[in-house]
Amino acid sequence: MAQEVGQSANDARQLTPIVEQVEANTGLVAEELSADSGYLCQEDIEKVEDKGVECFIATGRSKHGEEAPPAPRGRPPADLSFKERMKRKLLTKRGRKAYARRKVTAEPVIGQVKNGVLPRFSLRGLSKVRGEFSLACTVHNLKKLWKQGWELPSLATQAA
Repeated sequence: MAQEVGQSANDARQLTPIVEQVEANTGLVAEELSADSGYLCQEDIEKVEDKGVECFIATGRSKHGEEAPPAPRGRPPADLSFKERMKRKLLTKRGRKAYARRKVTAEPVIGQVKNGVLPRFSLRGLSKVRGEFSLACTVHNLKKLWKQGWELPSLATQAA
């Protein structure tokens, strides 16, 4: 639906542009989204939520196999910081369910592109890497459509 390559160490300030790209590419506005902790930026999240998209953003990493704390009950305390409110939101049953969908939506695609289509970039320079990544994502999507039995129009049909 959307992809981008950047040079920053984390993805802070990238949430709004990627949501806008999804909207432009699909014509749809998501009801909710989940993202890893690299996207945790209060200003960015608030901009996306102003569009009516509910965000479920991780606030840090959990140790593998670590038991999750129990779901919070009752109203959240008024003195919680933005990060603490998001962490509490992810601990709710609804938050856990929304974030868990990443295991079958976003994460497999990232792994498939990294481990299959594009294990490493061959080109140098941001604009060339962006083009290479865009091509890799297109190949990945076409491969998925082909495996599902979709018939793609031939180039000869399009030229006519």
